[in-house]
Amino acid sequence: MNNYFKGLYKDRYVLVSLVKQDLQMKYNRSVLGVAWQLITPLGLSIIIGSIYAIIYGMEPSGLIPVLFSGLNPWLFISGSADGGTSAYINAEGYLKQTQVSPQIFPIRVVLVAFVNLIYSMIAFFLVYLVLSPSSFGLQMLWFFPGMIVILLAGMTIANLSSAITIHFRDFQPLQSLLLQGLFYITPIIYTTAMMDERGYSIVYRINPFYYFINVVRTPALGTAVNAQFLQEFGCVFVVTLIAFLISAVLTMKNNHGIAMKL
Repeated sequence: MNNYFKGLYKDRYVLVSLVKQDLQMKYNRSVLGVAWQLITPLGLSIIIGSIYAIIYGMEPSGLIPVLFSGLNPWLFISGSADGGTSAYINAEGYLKQTQVSPQIFPIRVVLVAFVNLIYSMIAFFLVYLVLSPSSFGLQMLWFFPGMIVILLAGMTIANLSSAITIHFRDFQPLQSLLLQGLFYITPIIYTTAMMDERGYSIVYRINPFYYFINVVRTPALGTAVNAQFLQEFGCVFVVTLIAFLISAVLTMKNNHGIAMKL
């Protein structure tokens, strides 16, 4: 495990350079550039929110912030997972021609996705400030530790998906299918209250992705932080940290002779 963090530290400048390069390439020659990172989740939230507000009989102004604040972290998680499956494959040239630490490449895709998440959440807060200025308060400060938790979750998922893909190349479409299913059973396009009313709370209670979303969405919406949230937050943080450390160990075991596996 020490070698995992030593490698990240040794090649930290390479990692930062690659992240900057990926961000520049993504928005290169784009008229709106990084603004797309604000427009995309907002547009999806408005479209989905308007339709589902009619279906659920809710006010769009109440449903859209819930969708927006849940969709942003979900896009980060799914982006980290998808990026993890191609992290080593896209870095084949670096791995075969240099001595750079392989573990920086899954982290690379996560950091790019995390920067995009920050932009998206800035857009959310600007919109939410217009829709519900009274919701803003000190309870929103829990948003920052929530972002740390979801960053750890993204790195864990990317580490695991990148390691699995090296040995099982069909994992990428399988993972995409699983993520699509998880999207619909995670309270993103609907609220937990809707599931509670129908007696299906178990659907999201046993879903770990719900908790990853919740540690960011609850404080972002300005919801009062109670004992239950603090307990869930503590459990999510501990479990995510342990899972990340386990993924780091598996990553280092997978890294032996990784260039030959590509």
